[in-house]
Amino acid sequence: MARNQVIQVTCSPELYSNVVNYKNSKNLSSDAEAVRELTLFALRLLAHSDNDEGLSTRELMETILTYVVKNQYTSSLVHYQTFNEGGVDLNKASAKHKDVIEKAEYKIAQILNGVK
Repeated sequence: MARNQVIQVTCSPELYSNVVNYKNSKNLSSDAEAVRELTLFALRLLAHSDNDEGLSTRELMETILTYVVKNQYTSSLVHYQTFNEGGVDLNKASAKHKDVIEKAEYKIAQILNGVK
């Protein structure tokens, strides 16, 4: 019967703190279990990141983010126009929608660049 291999690694205090935080957030029983989950997750990402046939995980997440933010901005605009007592002027609505999408794209760029 094959025995599981043990891998020992040293890590910086910051890395160890991140592992402990992950372990606590997932209610895992040990550091080893946390490192095992994180390693498996990283290996899955790496396995799919070199796939030339489709989007990388990051590209997929950026695409999803783009659609979600644009939909949120558009939904807010539609809600405003629906419940605005003055009615909807289609010319103004079109211009406003273009402005809203530009703001959404700006927000997406900020998120992707790490700006809070």
